[in-house]
Amino acid sequence: MRRQGKKKNDILIDLTSLLDVIFILLMVVLARQQVSGMDLERQSARLEEEEQSLKEEKEKVQDEFRLYSDQNDITDKTVIISVTATFDPENPKERSLKILKNGNSAPDVFILKGGDTKEAYREFEEKLRSYVSEGEGLPVVLSLADDGSEILYRDAKRIQEIFNSLSSVSDDIYLRALPASGEF
Repeated sequence: MRRQGKKKNDILIDLTSLLDVIFILLMVVLARQQVSGMDLERQSARLEEEEQSLKEEKEKVQDEFRLYSDQNDITDKTVIISVTATFDPENPKERSLKILKNGNSAPDVFILKGGDTKEAYREFEEKLRSYVSEGEGLPVVLSLADDGSEILYRDAKRIQEIFNSLSSVSDDIYLRALPASGEF
């Protein structure tokens, strides 16, 4: 038994490799911690920039809301009629006129086909006249909407003539500044 006990005492464990591995792991952890700290600083700076941007956006939205509220008060006491005239460049013989009156959810649509558009324009003018008469006693704003779509010169000219004839009927009818001839 003494021999076996002596052999146990003779066992020598070399911990140098283990210490090297632990030291390397410690360095990796410290390096990651330092990088994480840098990331936190960058994220903090980015969050501050985003916060500032959101504050500016909030102020802008609040200003727009105030403007909208003011305009909403005005629209309750004003009839606003907006007209758009569009066409497909591929087929300019078929065009559409749309009337949108404040308070209406859907526009009235009039389709102009071919060269004979008298009937569609007559219906269009009647509808405009009915909207103007509904707003009797209130200011009525007639506007040819500039929604970015293309409008044919002949349609713009005809709409302007209808607007002018309506505005000559009453002093409470106001025309939104229409483009000068040739700028349609």
